[in-house]
Amino acid sequence: MTTFMEVDVRCAVCGALSRVAQLTSTSAFGPPDLDLRPQGPARWALEFSVQRCRSCGYCARSLGAAPPGAAAVVESLVYRGVLERSELPRLARDYFCAALVAEEAAEDPESAAESFLHAAWACDDTGAAAQARICRERSAEMLRLAISSGDIRPPREIALAVLADVERRSRRFDQALEACSEADSVLAEAGDVGSGAGTAAVVSFIRELAEAGDDEAYSAAEAFAADE
Repeated sequence: MTTFMEVDVRCAVCGALSRVAQLTSTSAFGPPDLDLRPQGPARWALEFSVQRCRSCGYCARSLGAAPPGAAAVVESLVYRGVLERSELPRLARDYFCAALVAEEAAEDPESAAESFLHAAWACDDTGAAAQARICRERSAEMLRLAISSGDIRPPREIALAVLADVERRSRRFDQALEACSEADSVLAEAGDVGSGAGTAAVVSFIRELAEAGDDEAYSAAEAFAADE
């Protein structure tokens, strides 16, 4: 079950008050998609996980906080173009703009990658395939940057598996296979510890899909079934 509440938040960029929806709880059931999109109510909680200031257009997980330089990003031509004139669905615009702030103002490529990917999910939900591909390409760019810098929360092999699937879903199959090879190298170094076997099955499944030129969505459960 997903629940939310409406609250008044003062924008950290312009100071205006906006009434926004704030996620209070949600839940996920079953294995996620290969790119970690959850199943169950959490799959449809995207709407409540990003906020937009009604005055200046600042987009963030919480309008009450902003990194230094956020105002300059919000006022930039690129940001205004995405927010006001792009062909992205409305929710995808909000996530894309939040990603731009994370990328340029916060210099946080992992958070930027996550928001770009959430923008892609919002595009998927409206059938905007071309726009979803653009969002995934940006997500992959940021995720690779985060991996190369070592500034990522999940284990490196899991981050590489997600990168491989994001590249595959954007039809960049050579890059997907490259990420699979990198994940295999990390798994080989780690040996049979932790969740290595499950990650290896996912990576193997993504490789098969990429080699077949398949860019459709699949779940981790399908990867595990294929490994049996």
